[in-house]
This record gives sequence, structure tokens and C-alpha cells, in this order.
Amino acid sequence: MTGMFITISFLETPMKFQVPGITLPTALGLGKIMFGLSSKIQWGFLLVILILMSVSRKNYTKIDFIILIILFSILAIEQFWLLPILDSRVDLLSSGKSLSPTPLHDYFIYAETAKALMLTTAIILQFKRNTVQ
Repeated sequence: MTGMFITISFLETPMKFQVPGITLPTALGLGKIMFGLSSKIQWGFLLVILILMSVSRKNYTKIDFIILIILFSILAIEQFWLLPILDSRVDLLSSGKSLSPTPLHDYFIYAETAKALMLTTAIILQFKRNTVQ
């Protein structure tokens, strides 16, 4: 999950703007599709993780649940606040409307960065626990 997420968020997204001949509306439309799909996949992975944790006999720490709560919160903020507004802005820009700048795109970048940090932290903690046992 982490590798796919980081690839889409931090590699594919900026790279599409470097493709020769791609127009801004096309790049924005691609981003809208990719982040919509990525969000659904992330919700699916989070659900699978919660199911596996609930049937597992492992003891989970408080930090495990804090990381999951943070990831859930970030996904919810993106899904129900940021993405709908950013998608509407993409539609307006693609139709030729001029829009004033907004900090929402920056907030989305911060949210994606926070998710990457949380996922990396979870992996490191899991690795440390597995090597200690």
C-alpha cells in the first residue's frame, strides 16, 4: 500500500505535468481520476487492515491504533472535504473559467505527506517489533 500510495502521490502527479504536449486541463483531469481511484483503494486497504487486526491474535499497541485513527481522519478529510472541492475546481478550470488561488491544494499535499509519514512510521514500528521477537 505504501509504495503504491507514494508512487501515485509523489511521482506520478508531478510527472504528468512534464509530459510534452499534455494540456493543463488534461493533466488536471488525469489527477482527478487518479486521486479519486487512489482514495477508493486506500479506503479498501484500511478496511482490510482493520479486519485483519480484528481477527488477529496479535497484541497491538496504542501507537498502532493512533496511526490508524490518524490515517482514517486524513482519508475522511480528503474524501469528504478536499477532493470534492478540488474536483469542482478542476471542472471549472477545464471549462475555461479563471479561478483565484486557494490553499486547498497545499492542504491536500500536506495531508498526503502526513499519510506517507504515518505509513512509513507504521512499517518501521512493525519491522522493529518483528526483529525483537
